[in-house]
Amino acid sequence: MMSIALSAVIRPSKVLSAMVALQCLLAGSIGILIAIGAVGNLPLPERLALAGLCLFAAMYGITRYYRSRQAVQIDISGSGRIRIAEMATAQVLPAAKQIPSTAKLLEGTTLWSHLLLLRLRLDSGSVRTIAILPDCVSNDTFRNLSVACRWIASRTNKTGSAGLNNE
Repeated sequence: MMSIALSAVIRPSKVLSAMVALQCLLAGSIGILIAIGAVGNLPLPERLALAGLCLFAAMYGITRYYRSRQAVQIDISGSGRIRIAEMATAQVLPAAKQIPSTAKLLEGTTLWSHLLLLRLRLDSGSVRTIAILPDCVSNDTFRNLSVACRWIASRTNKTGSAGLNNE
């Protein structure tokens, strides 16, 4: 019987932040181009409404993403039990973390070689998705997380309760 245990702090990804910022910048730029009439041939009210929607989507996307950016402590026990706790501050200090909650790996979790999208059901019943890119943790920690999640997924698949996307 194999046993995997690890503890890691998952920092927000700078690469993902840059991609979200670029996407929102592009949406906002399209809104501006529509507003000034450089794109499309719409009457002024429709043009302004469409431009407003683009700008609203850009602002909503960037604020929602940056509000939810927090470091997360993830602990995986030797038996495969997952516990997560959000870090209360940007500085990763052990005293700053909240009480960890138990989580279960769900169907739809994606485990690729350079991206882990962990869909977790928390104790409260809510579902949380944690995106882990290689720049969130050290290379060894990323590899260990990937192996641990694959191990948990294989154990879960044997019991028939989760279908995971693996590559």
